[in-house]
Amino acid sequence: MRRRARPPGPFTVEYVPLSADDSPDQLLTIKNNTEMSVQPTLSFSARDLWGRELPGVAVQTVNGSHRGGGPLLAAGGTLVDILRFDGIGARHVRGVDVQLAAAEQSDHPALEADIKTVMIDLEQKATADPEEFWGVGMVNPNPFGVTVRVSLVEFEDRHGDDPRQAVDVVTLQEDIDMASVSNHVIWLPEDVRGRFHAVTHHLRPESLL
Repeated sequence: MRRRARPPGPFTVEYVPLSADDSPDQLLTIKNNTEMSVQPTLSFSARDLWGRELPGVAVQTVNGSHRGGGPLLAAGGTLVDILRFDGIGARHVRGVDVQLAAAEQSDHPALEADIKTVMIDLEQKATADPEEFWGVGMVNPNPFGVTVRVSLVEFEDRHGDDPRQAVDVVTLQEDIDMASVSNHVIWLPEDVRGRFHAVTHHLRPESLL
């Protein structure tokens, strides 16, 4: 007897403590499978390799999904965030429980494809090398404009096989209003070259203004 495939829940959550490619460590990805755009407020419980809760660890996020008024998760879209751990046992975190503490509904249109942001070099080619990180390349493939908030992330040096923790985050002062089906480049000051290791972004509801 063939089992029926379970339909996906309203949100699909994936946490990757240690990246196997050029993605940041401690990466949280949430897919919105509903037809409703929301601004979620998430809460977290950190766990070790054996699934034991680490009550002394405080969990925050780079893009602010742990507090109200943070990233917008559009219908059909994906929210990517980077977790930050502090406190006793922070080095032992290998898993998290994610709870939806609150969700504010938004009339933001559903995404046909996710917005992309990548580190680029002087030739506007994607790079993972902080020394070649001269700018941010952005793509909006959707048939409507969006407003995006962009942050640069600095990671600590790697300690053995432990995931790297984010030690500094700089959010660009102004959000980026992107037109429909458009590309955008943000050039960074020369004095930040080599400092940051990743770029991250999230949608803002002001895209409807």
